[in-house]
Amino acid sequence: MIRTGPDQKLVTPSDPEQQAKDMKRLLAKAGQQIRKLQEKIADQKQQIRGLQAQAKHEDGLATKREELEAEIADMKGEIRELIRANREQVETLEALRAENARLKAGAKVQSRNNRATGQSSGSHHSPCCPDDRRDRSVYGSAIIASG
Repeated sequence: MIRTGPDQKLVTPSDPEQQAKDMKRLLAKAGQQIRKLQEKIADQKQQIRGLQAQAKHEDGLATKREELEAEIADMKGEIRELIRANREQVETLEALRAENARLKAGAKVQSRNNRATGQSSGSHHSPCCPDDRRDRSVYGSAIIASG
């Protein structure tokens, strides 16, 4: 006797038609199980492809992050250099402003002295006028002396 299917019926070997039907049912169930397993495999393959794509994307992000970190480090160095250069420029600017104030004060004193001694002939010459040879010589000698 052969046991078949979920009913676990006992089938006598003498009934070939019944055996053929039972075998067809078993084959149909096996075919369904195979299709379910194939679908499961296809789903898992799809999941694997999705995970591979995600891993590739994350690798790309990690590479981009490393590039950005290197760029940030370079920029920090550039910023430090720019700050240092800016500080030097500020120091230079402050020194030039102090020199300019000193020269203006000297020019005012000299202008007062010239007026007091009567050297002014009535025409007023601005100390900033580049055509006045006297003023240029005063500024030139002051710059040379301070430089």
